[in-house]
Amino acid sequence: MPREYHYTWEYDLQSTPQALWPFVSDTNRFNRDTGLPPMQLLGIENKVKRVRFKTPIINIEWYEEPFEWTYPHRFGVLRRYRNGPLLEMRVDCRLERLETSGTRLIYEVWATSRNLLGDLAIPVGIGMVSAKRFYDAFHLYDRIASRGGSVLNISTGRNLSSSAHNKFKVLSERLRGQGVDQDILERLYEFFHRADDLSIQRMRPYALADTWGLPRRAVLEAFLRATRTGLLDMYWDILCPECRGVTEDRSHLSELNSKAHCNTCQIDFSANFDHNVEVIFRTNPSIRSVDAMLEFCVGSPQRQPHLALSLIVPPREELPVSTILESGRYTVRASGIQGSQILLAANDGAAQMDLRAKESGWPLNVTTLGLTPRLNLINETERVRTFDLVRTAWSDQAATAADVTTLQTFRDLFSSEVLRHGEEISVSSVTLMFTDLRNSTKLYREIGDAPAFGRVREHFEVLQRAVDTEGGAIVKTMGDAIMAAFRKPASAIRAVWNVQKALSARGDPFLSIKVGIHHGPCIVVNLNERLDYFGSTVNIAARLPSFSMGGELIFSEPIRNDAEVLEFLEKNAKPNSLTRFQGEIRGYDQSMDLWRIQM
Repeated sequence: MPREYHYTWEYDLQSTPQALWPFVSDTNRFNRDTGLPPMQLLGIENKVKRVRFKTPIINIEWYEEPFEWTYPHRFGVLRRYRNGPLLEMRVDCRLERLETSGTRLIYEVWATSRNLLGDLAIPVGIGMVSAKRFYDAFHLYDRIASRGGSVLNISTGRNLSSSAHNKFKVLSERLRGQGVDQDILERLYEFFHRADDLSIQRMRPYALADTWGLPRRAVLEAFLRATRTGLLDMYWDILCPECRGVTEDRSHLSELNSKAHCNTCQIDFSANFDHNVEVIFRTNPSIRSVDAMLEFCVGSPQRQPHLALSLIVPPREELPVSTILESGRYTVRASGIQGSQILLAANDGAAQMDLRAKESGWPLNVTTLGLTPRLNLINETERVRTFDLVRTAWSDQAATAADVTTLQTFRDLFSSEVLRHGEEISVSSVTLMFTDLRNSTKLYREIGDAPAFGRVREHFEVLQRAVDTEGGAIVKTMGDAIMAAFRKPASAIRAVWNVQKALSARGDPFLSIKVGIHHGPCIVVNLNERLDYFGSTVNIAARLPSFSMGGELIFSEPIRNDAEVLEFLEKNAKPNSLTRFQGEIRGYDQSMDLWRIQM
């Protein structure tokens, strides 16, 4: 006869619930750290996952319900076993803030035996073995979290082989010669040497840079150079816009498709360079091999950190919960109900709020919510609903395809990394700069072909240095003109400002450039075997230099409205030098608001 066993463990830890949450809710690592074997996802039906242990010794399969959680206070999951000694197991983990400081972590397990073997295995396996491993894991996490560390600081004590050590030493010398900082190389070696396989599976340069306390761009460019030398391998991950899990993992841009499918969410979606195409890295197998498919849990709250909560509410019932939010925009949605309610989290927002799921849908108004709200999830329908509270902003720790492809280092090292012909992938926002050298034909006539060519080439060198310094990339040159791409408007402004200053300082004959800068959405394409941009934003930006008389910068309204641009101009532009005018762009029916400023 089935028998249920119930275990409760309590731990008083030093760290806050927010600091512990990334460790405790990362059940992929927790299962590994507590001795469970790898798992394999066999399929998904109605969001219920069919899973088995990925080992020939233990032939056990189960159905795993979706995790429920509320950041940073609680998570739980239910498994129903198809075979083996257990019928069912439910886990619930709660993190309660102590009045003085620290956290009381309460971990509960309910396990139902299928047979006599289960009656023997549960008290020993869970009651004794797991109890000791749970204690060790939670206290390890607490020690790391209390020092301000992250899951990337978890070490398995694995060491590189002597041959890998020697290869790293040789290649790191080459990278030093390319200007890679010694501190980055030392951190990288230590990470290769000690990090667990789960960290090596999917190395995110921005996350590592934050953990190491080093500049993000420097670490990203070091990773690009390390890929070129053979220390790392680079991959392009396509992420689902709903669950934000990896749906495709490609080793080359040419393998990307603009259309993708998420098996978990059962949706089709379009790839987007600055949202859901992320560049990640793994160690080259000659340095350290890693199984990229190794998993110890197929679902986890930490796989979806953009969800502040995901909770099931029965029909005609309500569920009160508390959570902690970051400032910014959120949406609340419920399964099976169209649309969502928009919330704005802010310091002065409401401390309490009812969130009602109705068959008729959600209210259209935007409601301001406090950062530590008490929410009441109310299901006014006749069906079970899963409430999700979603942070709309994507993680800024992702080095997106847009970030990488607008770096001059990437363009120089990976010029062959392009989309396949005919493939088009959108980018939501990019800053494009077009320049043209004023009176270059006259320059050749006045000082002769050879000197003029030298000055023109010198002007290109100044442009390239300035663009590279500001994290941009030259997309192409066209005669005496260039097209450059940046992630931010202010980067383009600073670059061209420094270019004109450098050119002015070089004496006679005086060189000045005509510049236009615009910002907006584009399509990324393969044009003449290079990554290029296509669309209205490109067309407008390309025509702006024609409004310049030389030494003048022309820019559009999206550039003018950027806060960083305004701050830069206030500090660097001459008083009252910014003028607004109406410009008629060839090919467009209406004139546009444009701004002119002398550099």
